[in-house]
Amino acid sequence: ERLRGLPHVADVRRYGLSAGIELLKEPATGEAFDPSERRGVAVCLAARERGVFLRPLGDVIVLMPPLTLSDDEMDTLVDAVAYGIEVALR
Repeated sequence: ERLRGLPHVADVRRYGLSAGIELLKEPATGEAFDPSERRGVAVCLAARERGVFLRPLGDVIVLMPPLTLSDDEMDTLVDAVAYGIEVALR
C-alpha cells in the first residue's frame, strides 16, 4: 500500500503475495510512457542497486516473493521497489 502514493504509480494489484505495480506517465489521465523508454526495466535495474531482482512486464513491475518471506525481507523488497521508482522515474 505504501507504493500507491509514489509519482507514476497508477495501480497496485495483489493476489496473495504476488503483486503488479502499474507505472504510467500521467496516472490521473491514464497516459502511458513511450514503450521505447522501457521504464519498467529502468525501475528494476535501479532496484538491483538495493539487492533486489524484479521482473518487469512492460511498465508493470511484478513481485512474486516466496511464501517464506520474513517481515524484514518484505520491508527490504518494498524499499527497493520505492527506490527504483523514485530513481528511474524522476
